[in-house]
Amino acid sequence: MKTIYKILSLVLVLTLSVSCDRDTGDIDYLNNRPNSLFFSGNKATLFVEDGAPNTYSITVGSTGVANNTTPYTISVDPSSTAVEGIDFDIITSTELVAGKIVSIFTIEAYFEPAITDGKIAILKLTAEDGTNIGLADTFTLSLFKLCPFESLDTNNYSATVFAFDEEAPGYNITLTPVPGTTNKWTVTTGWGTTFVSWATGDASYDGLYPYSGTITLNSDFTIDFDGDSSWATGGTGVFSPCTQVFTYTLSQGLFSSSFTTDVVLTPNEI
Repeated sequence: MKTIYKILSLVLVLTLSVSCDRDTGDIDYLNNRPNSLFFSGNKATLFVEDGAPNTYSITVGSTGVANNTTPYTISVDPSSTAVEGIDFDIITSTELVAGKIVSIFTIEAYFEPAITDGKIAILKLTAEDGTNIGLADTFTLSLFKLCPFESLDTNNYSATVFAFDEEAPGYNITLTPVPGTTNKWTVTTGWGTTFVSWATGDASYDGLYPYSGTITLNSDFTIDFDGDSSWATGGTGVFSPCTQVFTYTLSQGLFSSSFTTDVVLTPNEI
């Protein structure tokens, strides 16, 4: 019986010894594994305003605390529409400091070259000293020009009109504020007083069916065009606060055939 107990005790000791050795081996493996760098996010948007700081900070993380200061490189993918040195610059160092697990670098964007439709900077994370780079190695920063808007600088506009894949006759128009409202204007024509005569080739229609209506500017800079006549079924569009240009598309029920008309209103003087 004592022999059986001795055998069981020996098996237990060997089992514990093997288990401890295996755990120690795993810990050594983790400790010796090199760190990997990665972007902590993959995309962001920066609205670029005149006179504002226009900076955005991007975080690069590490799988472990850095033993030594580790430099890394941020390059711009050729498919980017934003150009480094023109649209933006990296204004801080790009390195993971010894003893740290995260690094933050800052981008500064510039107002003048920015556009309201936006540009994108596709940033790639690389390193030259053998440092591993994780799968999250790409960050996309979208840059949009943003202009504050309180009221129109002028109510006098020039209109450019397109229909049937052609440019129709242009015209000048005054946007008349609707009393008691904000950012709402009436217009005597939405597509020009000669549009119908141009579309039909019949000069007798000059001045007829002008498509008068009301333009409403919404808080998100979309616009609604409401026609005054039953056949003037209206349309929608957008407003650029930086250029103060209105762009809208009109539908209609006047003609037997269905088509739309695109109109761009550009301020005559700002």
